[in-house]
Amino acid sequence: MNTPKAFIFDLDGTLVDALPDIRANTNRALKSLGYDFELSLEETKPHVGGGAQKLASNVLGKPMDDPDTMALYHAFADIYEQHPADFGGPFPGVMEVLDTLKAKGIPMCCVTAKPAKARIKVLDALGLTSYLSLALSPEDGFAKKPAPDMLVECCRVMGVATADTVMVGDTRFDIEAGFNAECLKVCYCEHGYQALPEEFEGKVMRLTNFTELLTLLK
Repeated sequence: MNTPKAFIFDLDGTLVDALPDIRANTNRALKSLGYDFELSLEETKPHVGGGAQKLASNVLGKPMDDPDTMALYHAFADIYEQHPADFGGPFPGVMEVLDTLKAKGIPMCCVTAKPAKARIKVLDALGLTSYLSLALSPEDGFAKKPAPDMLVECCRVMGVATADTVMVGDTRFDIEAGFNAECLKVCYCEHGYQALPEEFEGKVMRLTNFTELLTLLK
């Protein structure tokens, strides 16, 4: 395999353990709208990865375009902007990898389903913004993963081909986006929130420790 010229990362479940914040902000949003139930961490986990609107739809059991779904989605996004990282932080090994890639002059980007204004606040709060050439959410005008659009745009900005870029994520959406963009390598983080779909066994690089990414540079 050729040496990677760039890396693209998912955010929640990949760079950042955001589950406690997603749970807290979902519960805050539910309470603000008058709902009388809360989610546990385990109940929240299956809803992570498909975007905040899908989360709202799943939590309420209503269609994506239902007015109640949209109300919860907007409340969640607004509250997340105020509470971007009360509980979460980078996973072990993440900062070591980012520091190493930055020192080697290898560009990095982030593509996430998190609402754009929440993404900005999280990256800023956790000191990750300066590492990234670009960070994108669907609200920036791109199709959601598994569409390759955000990955292709990141590579355009970084000045590299997708065929020279590694995609790193923790969900089916991330993996499929990496393959759809024809990335050099697709990596799956075992510390994330979704199990690796069976059909991708043997087709992706499993990361039991995030620092294993650095072996791709050797």
